[in-house]
Amino acid sequence: MRITRFLRTTAFRLALIYAGLFSLSVILLFAFVYWTTSVLVDRQRQQAILADMNDLRDEFANLGPQGLIDTVIDRSRPDRVGNGIYLLVDSHYQPMAGNLNAWPAEPVEHGDWREFPVKSRRFGDAKGESSTAEALMIGLPGGFRLLVGQNTGPQRRMQTAIIEALVWSLAAMVCLGLAGGLLLSRNMIRRIELINRSAERIMRGEVKHRMPVGPANDEFDRLSENLNQMLEEIERLVGGIRAVTDNIAHDLRSPLTRLKSRLEMALAESGDPTERRVAIERAIQEADQLLATFGALLSIADAEAGGRRADMAPVDLGGVTADAVELYQPLAEERGVALELDEPASIMVQGNRQLLFQAVANLIDNAVKYGSAGGRIRVSVMGGTAPSISVADFGPGVPAEEREHVLQRFVRLEASRTTPGVGLGLSLVAAIARQHGASLELMDTKPDEIPPGLTAILRFASVPAVGQPAGLLSAPAAPVTALPLPLAS
Repeated sequence: MRITRFLRTTAFRLALIYAGLFSLSVILLFAFVYWTTSVLVDRQRQQAILADMNDLRDEFANLGPQGLIDTVIDRSRPDRVGNGIYLLVDSHYQPMAGNLNAWPAEPVEHGDWREFPVKSRRFGDAKGESSTAEALMIGLPGGFRLLVGQNTGPQRRMQTAIIEALVWSLAAMVCLGLAGGLLLSRNMIRRIELINRSAERIMRGEVKHRMPVGPANDEFDRLSENLNQMLEEIERLVGGIRAVTDNIAHDLRSPLTRLKSRLEMALAESGDPTERRVAIERAIQEADQLLATFGALLSIADAEAGGRRADMAPVDLGGVTADAVELYQPLAEERGVALELDEPASIMVQGNRQLLFQAVANLIDNAVKYGSAGGRIRVSVMGGTAPSISVADFGPGVPAEEREHVLQRFVRLEASRTTPGVGLGLSLVAAIARQHGASLELMDTKPDEIPPGLTAILRFASVPAVGQPAGLLSAPAAPVTALPLPLAS
C-alpha cells in the first residue's frame, strides 16, 4: 500500500520527470562529448599518419630502398611502435619490413584511407587482440608498396569506456532521483497529512483548531497560514451570524410586541375611528422601522458578500460628500447643530457611488443623532496618497475600548436606547468600507477635552491609475439615485 501510494504521489512524478529531464540532458552532453572526441581523435590520427607517410617517402627519396627498410624496421620495434602500423612490400607483395605479416587482402576503402582488421600486440604481450587499423597505401618507384597506419583499438576502448560511463551515470542518476523523490515525497506526504488531519478535526467540530505552521515559511507554511486566516474569517462570519440571530431575537422582540399590541388596540377601538387611525399609523411606523432594520441587514450582508462589485466606477468623493451634507442640513438645523463642510476637492476613487453615499450619510446621521445638541459637525474630504472622508462631532464620543465593539451589528452604547435606531449604521459603513478596500477609523475629536467628541474617518487605499497620481482617478461622477434612509448606530 505504501509503495502504491508513493508511486501515485505528485512528488514522485515530479522527481521522475526531473530525473528523466536530467538524464536526457546528460545523454545529450555525453553524445556531444563522444562525437567531438571521436572527430578530434580521428583527425589527429589521420594527421599523424599523413605526416609519418611523408617522412618515409622522403627517406626513400634520399636514402633509397635500403634506407627506407632500415627506417621502417626501426619504427616497427616493439618497444617504440605504439599504435603505429608499418609494412613495406616488394612488387610481389612480399613483406620486406614492418610489423604486419602480410599485405591486407580486402581493405575497406574510405577515399584515400583503408580500414582492415589486425592483430595488435602490446610490448611484452605475445597473444595480442583483434582490432581495426586505418592506414594509407602508396606505391613507390621500383614496384615497392608502403603501408602506414595506426591501430584504432585504443580509440574504440575509449569510446566503449565513455558509453559504459554514460550507462552507469544514467543508472546512478535514476537511482538517486528515485531515492530523492522518495525522501521528498515522504516529507510532502507527512506535511499534507498534517493538514488533512487538521481539516478532519475541524470537520468533526473542533472549530478552534488551526493548521500547523512551521518555522520554514515555505509553500506549505504559507498555505497553512492562508487556511488559518480563511478559518478565522469563516469563524468571524459565523459568529456574526450567530450574534445577529441573537440580537434579532432580543432587539426585535420589543418592536414586534408593540406592533402586535397596537394592532390589537386598533382592533379593540371599534367605536372611535380617530383613535383606531392613530393606532394603525403607529403600527405602520413600527412596521416601517422593522422593514428598515431588515433592509439594513440585507445591505450589510450584500456588502460583506461583495455584492455590486461589478458596478465599481470612478466616483467623486467630494461630490458624494456634498450631496450627503445637503441631505442632512435640514435635520441638523432642526436639532440646532451646525453642519459644516470644508471646501471639498474633486478626489476620484474606484467604487459604487450609491454605497459610498449611504456610508457617508450614515456617518453624518450618527453624528447628528449622538452629537451634542446646539454643537457642530465638521465634514472634510482629504486627498493625498490615501483619500479619506472625515466626519467629526463634539458629542460624548466613544471609549477606545468600545470602538471595535460598536462596529458590530445591533450594538448601541446608549443603555436607555431612547434615541431612535437599532445599532446597524456603523456596521453597514464598516461593511461598505471593506467592500471598497477601505477602512473605518474611530478616534477622539479632541482627546484633551471632556467630552472628547468622535471623529469617524473613511480611509481608502491608494490605488494608482494609469497616468494619474496614486489613489486618484479622473472621470465624471454618476448621479445619486434614491436610497433608503440610513439607520442610526
